[in-house]
Amino acid sequence: MVNIDGYTKASGMFLKAQDVIESPEMIFTITAEGEMVPNEKYGGERLHLKGTFGEEERIFDCSKTNARFISEKLSTDTATWVGAKLTLETYRTKTSEGKMTDALNVKDAVKA
Repeated sequence: MVNIDGYTKASGMFLKAQDVIESPEMIFTITAEGEMVPNEKYGGERLHLKGTFGEEERIFDCSKTNARFISEKLSTDTATWVGAKLTLETYRTKTSEGKMTDALNVKDAVKA
């Protein structure tokens, strides 16, 4: 009998609050310079950070608040963020549609 639980598990490249909630270690390691991408839902741009969370490669869709915090701790040049470790946490917030959801927050940022 073949068990396909791992194969069918829903997953994507983007880091989600639920990933952090379920993880005993809440560390995201930045592996590449940040990239500004168009925000199709709300207009403007979003900062995407490539990195690893546990053993998996993920993209952290970084809010302006989190980006400001990281830049205060490290610098404003995302090229210097490569190798930095972000300690993450979650909090409850209301979406623009009025639904409560978990969101990601950068608790600390340290250069490796």
